[in-house]
Amino acid sequence: MADCYYLDAARNQQGPVPTEEIARLIGSGTIRRDTMVWYAGMPQWSPAGQVSDFAPLFAQAAPPPRPAGPPPVGPPMGRTVPSAGGGYQGQPRPAYAQYQAAKEMGFGGAIKTCFSKYATFSGRARRPEFWWWFLFYYLVLIGFSIIDAAITAAGGPGVLSLLAILAFFLPTLAVQVRRLHDTDRSGWLWLLSFIPLVGIIILIVFWCQRGTDGPNRFGSDDLSVAAEFD
Repeated sequence: MADCYYLDAARNQQGPVPTEEIARLIGSGTIRRDTMVWYAGMPQWSPAGQVSDFAPLFAQAAPPPRPAGPPPVGPPMGRTVPSAGGGYQGQPRPAYAQYQAAKEMGFGGAIKTCFSKYATFSGRARRPEFWWWFLFYYLVLIGFSIIDAAITAAGGPGVLSLLAILAFFLPTLAVQVRRLHDTDRSGWLWLLSFIPLVGIIILIVFWCQRGTDGPNRFGSDDLSVAAEFD
């Protein structure tokens, strides 16, 4: 069995974990039956308890001894409790910001997300984030092109469009790579854009496809996180 990857309690990808470490992580409770795992050869991420290679390890793992005395008082529940006035008390769950982004992604949200991930090539980007950003990108270029045409007609240098292309190059490239990741494809496929016409058509087909449901090798799915709050 190849080295394994798993999602921890905060839904962060961990690994690669050597095969000999899997039994220790299962015995310590780090990897549970519902922990999402993946290794080379698996078609998709799956709960560890449903992976045939891990089932014997869970059977061997003995439960920890129960301490004497009354049971310890655990931390307060992560989900916040509504107050009488309709607001929320306490601290929100760590995934709440991701939930908000997943549920409210629109034109402004896509622009904010792509600028905040200016040169972030890891992770995933859903279709709304990708296409809203490209709408914004081309609207800006059209606006600057009109201004450049007016400046050039007046005898000045029209360079605003070029400056916009340079300023937006990294976030545009990054969101293209993250969109490929969302379909469980390598970001290196972006290099297909150097193949005249055919490469761009192939990439557009990939970018139009729905992302994989649940976690894949590039990270978690915002929609699955949002579903926990519905």
